[in-house]
Amino acid sequence: MRRGLDQALDDYLVLLAQGGSRDAFTRLAARWTPKLLAFAARALGTTEAAKDVVQDTWESATRGLARLDDPARFRAWIYAIAARKCADALRGKYRGQRIAAEAQAMAPQPADAEQESNDRLDVDAALKRLPPEQRVAVSLYFGEEMSVADIAAITGAPEGTVKSRLFAARKALRETLGDVK
Repeated sequence: MRRGLDQALDDYLVLLAQGGSRDAFTRLAARWTPKLLAFAARALGTTEAAKDVVQDTWESATRGLARLDDPARFRAWIYAIAARKCADALRGKYRGQRIAAEAQAMAPQPADAEQESNDRLDVDAALKRLPPEQRVAVSLYFGEEMSVADIAAITGAPEGTVKSRLFAARKALRETLGDVK
């Protein structure tokens, strides 16, 4: 029952915001910012980067809210914006990391068995190793408890592709973390 009331309030706030009410948009942002921050932090691995992504998400939402035809689709719409912003941030981050990793790979590295053991048990580190598309899919599926169909709508990828990304992410996490029960 609670989801129905929350959905009705969101629909009402979206309609008011589309009509030009700044107060309604502010309330909508206040309701959804914590959820978007949690999603972005899981997807990006850092709270600071998540804050930037959520701010960018709301800037895009401000410009595009009038084009949202169905207020009931707000949840999928706002997560789609956030997912695209996360993917953009991850791509930019990986470009810089790739260059640094290539330079670091040229230098000999001492083996640190204890650090390697800690990394295997560190879920956050394991998630950070996933490609951006897989990390976003895993964050939406497990973190936001969204269905494959919802993730497909948010990311614009076919359901089969979302399933493949989730399968590949699970496999990579299993390899990184081992068989944790």
